[in-house]
Amino acid sequence: MTPPTNHFACSRSDATPIGLIEVMGSSAGLYQVNLLGHAPAEFPTNHNDLSESDLTRLALQQIMEYLAGKRCVFDLPVDWSICRPFQRAALSKAMDIPFGSVLTYGELAIRMGNPRASRAIGGAMAHNPIPLVIPCHRVVAADGRLTGYSAAEGIHTKQWLLELEGHKIVREKLA
Repeated sequence: MTPPTNHFACSRSDATPIGLIEVMGSSAGLYQVNLLGHAPAEFPTNHNDLSESDLTRLALQQIMEYLAGKRCVFDLPVDWSICRPFQRAALSKAMDIPFGSVLTYGELAIRMGNPRASRAIGGAMAHNPIPLVIPCHRVVAADGRLTGYSAAEGIHTKQWLLELEGHKIVREKLA
């Protein structure tokens, strides 16, 4: 993924319930959240030379509040410059899924006005540059299965997030 040309900041969390988290922002807004998982503390990164900003500190604070069950909505600007038009449209619709709710890929496609686009929706969710803030974990298969999650530790992380939001999961499927 190529960062925007106006890239300026990176902040990294200490360990969270889902592992290390790195956030990056530009003058236009948040453009990347990396869920690094439960990697060693010295997890390699290409962003060690970047300084923090008010935006990246705020983003990390809001993410930590969410993971602690104290925040349901994020209030952060998003830099959409690295998204293609369809991906941006799909991810924008995913941002409308409220805390504690889920939609299927097909339902999201219908909301976008393109009911045959469920596979393309899946592709857009799989390449979400800002997980958690853009809640792609709230999108599931038609039968309730938790299909792929590209963040570290994959489906396990998606399950943890959905359970945080009150869902019961049995064998990687909504119960």
